Amino acid sequence: MVSLLRENNEVYEVDLLDLRNDVVFKTFFGDRRNNKLLLDFLNAILGGTILSVELTDPNLELTHANDKLSVMDIRVVTDQGKQINVEIQLRGHQAFPERMLMYWAKMYASQDEVGKDYILLKKAIQIVITNFKMLSKKHFHSMFQLIDPEDGTVFSDHLEIHVLELPKFRKYQLHDMNALEKWLLFLKSDKQTKEELAMESPIMKEAFEEIQRLSQDPKTRALAISREIQLKDQMQREYEARMEGMAKGIEQGIADIVISIYRKPTPVPVIAELTGISPEKIMTIIESNTNIADEGHQL
Repeated sequence: MVSLLRENNEVYEVDLLDLRNDVVFKTFFGDRRNNKLLLDFLNAILGGTILSVELTDPNLELTHANDKLSVMDIRVVTDQGKQINVEIQLRGHQAFPERMLMYWAKMYASQDEVGKDYILLKKAIQIVITNFKMLSKKHFHSMFQLIDPEDGTVFSDHLEIHVLELPKFRKYQLHDMNALEKWLLFLKSDKQTKEELAMESPIMKEAFEEIQRLSQDPKTRALAISREIQLKDQMQREYEARMEGMAKGIEQGIADIVISIYRKPTPVPVIAELTGISPEKIMTIIESNTNIADEGHQL
């Protein structure tokens, strides 16, 4: 994942910042001056039912001393009092769905006040845009609710989770695309495609002008590059940890084989011939295993 979309410098003088970079995404949609863009984006996802949105504190309050602080990318309250969290994720992990549920739960519970009737609680909507394939289904947009799998009866519409998987979205003819498809294409496309989108509608034109403005801002560019470096460093550390784990696993596997053959019992020279491991290495493995070192097998 790169934070800059490289273009032909003979054609374009400025590389656009990549909206899939979470720092750029938050700066773009989290600026109150871009409220119109955020509203259009959310309506494209949720079906055009929101009249207005207000950005609110993305930090969810801790309700217990052992709680983890949850910081959302974009958190808003709609004109109907519904809460929405929007975030973009470059990489996933095994517990990512559970993380989404935790964020939703904290957002929903944040409405709770002493003496407040449950009937006054409003829907909380979790929206996550992934730059990786998360679900087994083919379509790029999924929506989840609490339902009875037997007949589809909705238990409560207060839980709603949307997953938008960018790798599953493919470019179609611009004139055939709906509002959501245009926004997703805008998020993942290069400068030339963004220019084409800008000619399709006023809102895309405004979005293109805003990403151009951000791309020329030294502070935003520095933050985006810093975030990219941080992610690359994290990926390198995880890669090295995996390689180290694999090496340890292979080494342990070899040791298990040697010990298993030794317990037959089998002399060390024969083990060396069978495995291709030096007698010295075999002796080191045997002597390091306290359970068998004193068993008195023939060496």
